[in-house]
Amino acid sequence: MSAELLTTSTVREHLLRRGIVEDGPVEVSVLAGGVSNIVLAVDAGDRHVVVKQALERLRVTETWTAPRSRILHEAAALRAVAALTPDAVPGVLDVDPESMTLVIERAPLQWEDWRSVLMRGEADRAVAHRLGDLLAGWHRDTQTCGPGVSFDDGAETFEALRIDPFHRAVARRRPELARAVDDVVERMSATRRCLVHGDFSPKNILIAPDGGGLWVIDFEVVHRGDPTFDLAFLLAHLHLKAINVPQAAHRYDAAAAAFLAAYRETGLRENWEDERYLLAQVGCLLLARVLGKSPAGYLDATGRTRAQEFGRALLLGEIGSLDEAAERRDGSLV
Repeated sequence: MSAELLTTSTVREHLLRRGIVEDGPVEVSVLAGGVSNIVLAVDAGDRHVVVKQALERLRVTETWTAPRSRILHEAAALRAVAALTPDAVPGVLDVDPESMTLVIERAPLQWEDWRSVLMRGEADRAVAHRLGDLLAGWHRDTQTCGPGVSFDDGAETFEALRIDPFHRAVARRRPELARAVDDVVERMSATRRCLVHGDFSPKNILIAPDGGGLWVIDFEVVHRGDPTFDLAFLLAHLHLKAINVPQAAHRYDAAAAAFLAAYRETGLRENWEDERYLLAQVGCLLLARVLGKSPAGYLDATGRTRAQEFGRALLLGEIGSLDEAAERRDGSLV
């Protein structure tokens, strides 16, 4: 059974065999929010865990596959990051290479993902500042890891889950932008500077209601690569929220500024100093959330058009600085 996909009925046996729970009743529920894994929450007495099992074919309309071994890279990255910032990620309890299954600690039930908070028009600068500080530290402190660190082989997963369904999808669907997209992909692929989360998204940030705790989760796209991608990924999400909830745009922009300020205080200059390149990355990602395999479902038709226009301007260098980006975004939405 260990090589089969887990279900709510079979996960208890898996956890018993792996020594994670003792014999006795368990409560199992399916966690929503992802298309690339089976994710189950399991409560067994005072033990509360999340069980993730990688899918080869993602649950989307288009055909989209990725190596199941990404779960092993995720476990390695979680352990590496926990050594640097133990309170910022869930602990790894078990990794089963046979079934490609990871068991981690579960966040307290009252914690909430930051995406849900942002969608309500709220954007806490303190959360954004904490994220910038964390990310800068991870990027800085993983540059010295030598070859052979297990998340180094994550390039194949990054290609399958990000470059092809995001960047190359944009190039295929907007051929007039293909050269500019290819330039970004070429530079990004040639940069192998540090640990890159690959999905540094608000949905993967869990926060305590009193602001006293924060976890970053879902490291399955982790790889050694270009740190600019992580910066651009979060900035693109904040811009999309500003397009979707324009009355709260000033809050998202303030959060973006706090995130970048914290990153610049702690991070290495070469990770962020080229603003044009960072903006081009943001532009690619905005376009991808309309044209790629993982569109932002909350955008309406007007929002999709605006995201494309703004993304194109960023990608082609028509917007020259981060300070100008928000002003031009809102100006183009009139």
